[in-house]
Amino acid sequence: MGYINSKINNIIITSCNETHDETSNTAFINAINDRKYYPIFTYYNCFKPSNNEILRLKSGDIENRILAGDGLLLEDNSLCSVGFWARNQQNINYIATAGHCYEPGSYYLYPWNSTTPAALIGKIQVHFLEPIDFGLIYIENNDTKPVPSVRNSDSERYKELIIKDIIPVSSNGAHLCFSGLKSHVKCGEKSFRDNIFVANFRVIPGDSGGPIFSFKNLTQVSLNGIAAVSLFDFYDDTNGITGVITISSLNTIENLEVVTVP
Repeated sequence: MGYINSKINNIIITSCNETHDETSNTAFINAINDRKYYPIFTYYNCFKPSNNEILRLKSGDIENRILAGDGLLLEDNSLCSVGFWARNQQNINYIATAGHCYEPGSYYLYPWNSTTPAALIGKIQVHFLEPIDFGLIYIENNDTKPVPSVRNSDSERYKELIIKDIIPVSSNGAHLCFSGLKSHVKCGEKSFRDNIFVANFRVIPGDSGGPIFSFKNLTQVSLNGIAAVSLFDFYDDTNGITGVITISSLNTIENLEVVTVP
């Protein structure tokens, strides 16, 4: 991933230590250095050995409300996060998430700290990897109800944050937060602006697709985008960067209404 850091006015190129010496990466680094761009290279330990834990679908207590930041369990046992509740011009309801979360099977609601799925949601009907990383899950189960709020269950007082509106983040350094299945809620700053912008906090596998938002007050937030890609170091719990897909860029490929609370 590459971007311009506005604070130091320089190009930042981030990659993984595990792929540093691959031929394509070496050729790219040499080409960059030959042109005397003098970027700053940052490397993360991106891969951690899998413990091969297999999740099993079991019956259990049902919680059918779907909030932004809740988990999504796919039929191949991979995990992603809910981005927001969307509606098209035909008044059909969808759950938005990252496009790279696509699998041909069904998606299940997987709440925070769960060991089993809560309820069937449906299947992805639309997904993109280019020009943006975005997908839409059709809500086929009438017993699952999307809610225009962000999951914040770790808070003692404000466990759900009402999505009041959609506001583009115009300035670098703006304070942004994220909600997702694995990381729960965390906050940082915006570093770069475009159809995809960079925030200086890490999200981890299972968080993809979760909402990026900013606080209006203690109970209400503005939706800014969804988490698409992240680079971080497995041996460092604090540092990392996350690429964020903006809401405005989503509307360039799909004419959607993001459902908010008036």
